[in-house]
Amino acid sequence: NRTFIMSALNSASSAGSISSSPVTGVQKSEILGRTEVASTRWLSLQTVRYRDQFGRERLWDVCTRTTRDASISSSGVDAVVILALLRSASKPQDVDTLLVQQFRPPVGRETLELPAGLVDEGESPETAALRELKEETGYTGTVTSCSGAICMSPGLTDESVKLVVVEVDVDAPENLNPIQAPDDTESIILRHVPVKILTSELSRLEAETGAMPIEGLYLFAIGLQMGLAIQ
Repeated sequence: NRTFIMSALNSASSAGSISSSPVTGVQKSEILGRTEVASTRWLSLQTVRYRDQFGRERLWDVCTRTTRDASISSSGVDAVVILALLRSASKPQDVDTLLVQQFRPPVGRETLELPAGLVDEGESPETAALRELKEETGYTGTVTSCSGAICMSPGLTDESVKLVVVEVDVDAPENLNPIQAPDDTESIILRHVPVKILTSELSRLEAETGAMPIEGLYLFAIGLQMGLAIQ
């Protein structure tokens, strides 16, 4: 109703507003345009002009990947994140996953993440996931599922990913002696972690090495812990 709308307007921040046209009702927000502010080889800073749900035009600064158009055209996203599930016939009840520990300059410290990487032009998410898994961990596997697009940090960037689940048979000949083949800019420590104790292992690794867990991995660990507790 109008009382609710006017109350929301009065409490909303005016920062970034470039129009204060009268509001007659709530509507769907929409993007009106983008202007590039600056760019490097890999990233572009853009100012997005949009209309909010109250009809006001506003501005928002966004970081986007310069590779986005090429990856979006084939996969619908910028990158893939891989949840590898390692199993052995000798211990069918035990499931491990793979984490990568590496230095990330933006946060000035090492992080703990699931294997991940950009989708190359013409690649499907599944193909990109298997390639990245092989490069970062040395393992090969079989894709069992692929999610829809997932946003990463929507207040800062338009980057999106798909989560690809890969089953890895550690008894397979190609997985008996996995060899990493990371890019020359990457230095990756590979961690094998039982999924049942993922939360405690993240805490241990953070305490022992100072590595910061990435948000999605930590949320997955907490969700898994809660699911196991409910059973």
